[in-house]
Amino acid sequence: MVIRLKKNKEKAILNFHPWIFSGAIASEEDGLTPGSIVRVESWEHKFLAWGHYDPKSQIRVRLFSFDLELDGREGSFWLSRWDSIYESKKKLLPKDTTGFRLFHSEGDQVPGIVVDCYDKTAVMQLKTPGALSLRSLLVSFLESKGYETIFEKGEKSEGKLDVNSIFHKGKEDEPVFSEYGIKFIADITKGQKTGFFIDQRENRALLSRYAKDKKVLNTFSYSGAFSLYALLADAKLVHSLDISKQAIELCEKNLNLNGLSSEGPDSRHKGLVLDSFDYLKTMESGLYNLIILDPPAFTKSISTVLQASRGYKDINMRAMAKIQTGGLIFTFSCSQHISFDLFKKIVFGAAKDAKKRVRILHHLTQSPDHGYSVFHPEGEYLKGLVIQVDGDT
Repeated sequence: MVIRLKKNKEKAILNFHPWIFSGAIASEEDGLTPGSIVRVESWEHKFLAWGHYDPKSQIRVRLFSFDLELDGREGSFWLSRWDSIYESKKKLLPKDTTGFRLFHSEGDQVPGIVVDCYDKTAVMQLKTPGALSLRSLLVSFLESKGYETIFEKGEKSEGKLDVNSIFHKGKEDEPVFSEYGIKFIADITKGQKTGFFIDQRENRALLSRYAKDKKVLNTFSYSGAFSLYALLADAKLVHSLDISKQAIELCEKNLNLNGLSSEGPDSRHKGLVLDSFDYLKTMESGLYNLIILDPPAFTKSISTVLQASRGYKDINMRAMAKIQTGGLIFTFSCSQHISFDLFKKIVFGAAKDAKKRVRILHHLTQSPDHGYSVFHPEGEYLKGLVIQVDGDT
């Protein structure tokens, strides 16, 4: 099956960008179905790439190979690529770590496929018709690597699964895995994403360097992962704050896994089921000298970037106004449509309005197993800064 581009629309592909938008296409062969493999050609009929077709998306074709020789070997092509990625990812893992992202969509040249691994459990998200067409082959591949539970996490939306499926059932519904030797539960059935935010691993490790003797507030805490790192690094006090009771309960489970607890008068941890925006607004000034701001994505569309920017500015401004002088803020945006440049401008605006002198100490991003292609900058979705609030302007 062949798709032909309009004249002078091949530049992005020649630069190895993996997306072809509908407006760039001049003609499509009859008989194309969702997930079909298509040969992409220029206006002059020159071969450009192979991709998967999606008639219901503005991203009409997601490219997976720029190699002319593909005909008749799709299965072996994917098995070879997946095996290469698997070996590469294993080499990236730090010591005592059994939770990682195996396949990261366009970042690994496997568009639409996300697989996160939690010890002997693999969780798949197949987000495009092309990815769905590879389901059976992918399950067989994961089985061959020794994964005892293979779980597909679907979403109710066009072109995606509407149910969760377990292809091969192991012993645990909530697998336990390690990150730098710290134990966590992945809530694969009810939790966010695939059950855990693996992408923050290195940023949590950085937090350990600063947490000793600190009074820490972890907003939007979810599983309490940042809180655990702080406690194990001898933080004086840690408050985990989330609007979800289920999230705080998961945080408590993770504390218990590591010999910690919120129970008793000597506990250094407290879980709070509260709205983070409200708490930041009303909390006591000077109570904390290390604050983590890791909210969910405030926008998933370019049309709501302005509204999202106001949300990010608001929480940063409130944290800057209330933190102890000299305190540190780990602040993040996981919204793909908020660029790093825009995020720094938002933090600048928050500092200006809070009338605080703020220094940037670190630029943060997603962990190495979530690496993105230099040809696909859209893959850089997680942006973060470590800032120090030095005092009033």
